[in-house]
Amino acid sequence: MAKLSLFLPQNCLNKIMFKFIANSTNLNGKARVSMKVFRAKTGKWEGLGLWWNIKQFFREAGIQLLNIITFKSDKKWGYATVLTQAGEEFIVDKLDETVQTTGDYIGWGTGAGTAAKEDTILFTEAAETRVTGTRTQPVADKIRWVGTLTCNATPKTITNAGNLTATTAGTLIVHGDFTGVALAAGDKIEFTIDIEIT
Repeated sequence: MAKLSLFLPQNCLNKIMFKFIANSTNLNGKARVSMKVFRAKTGKWEGLGLWWNIKQFFREAGIQLLNIITFKSDKKWGYATVLTQAGEEFIVDKLDETVQTTGDYIGWGTGAGTAAKEDTILFTEAAETRVTGTRTQPVADKIRWVGTLTCNATPKTITNAGNLTATTAGTLIVHGDFTGVALAAGDKIEFTIDIEIT
């Protein structure tokens, strides 16, 4: 069972939480991507606003409805945040020490799509260099990365993010998509990516 929780800070203090339970094959853990936005024009961190929250809610509700309707078919509709197949294989390789890399690099993209287990790259990865996230272990069965990406001189709308094992290419471990967030030059998004083994 995969659990998606999207936390959207309002004035960096209050949090609005939407939870969706989705049935995902062979996913024995939980993956989550959450974010907050810094606006260069005002110099302040802010929430994404009521309209963004409403659009995100109905987008996710629609995905869940499609999953219920097609429950007995082989077609699976995507979920907003997934631990990818390549990510699962990376975790196994870490356990048997065949890889020495970490999933510390956070990137974002501007392309359309719904994150899926078979994803290996971000949807149209943006030009900004991936950042090295700060890795912590808040509880015994959870690992967390936090990293902030800054929009370069070209305004863009960010639609997805994830953590990877290298500054370029590498293995996509967790991939999350969301309703687009429009950014101007100098705006930032701080992403928090969690994997919890349950």
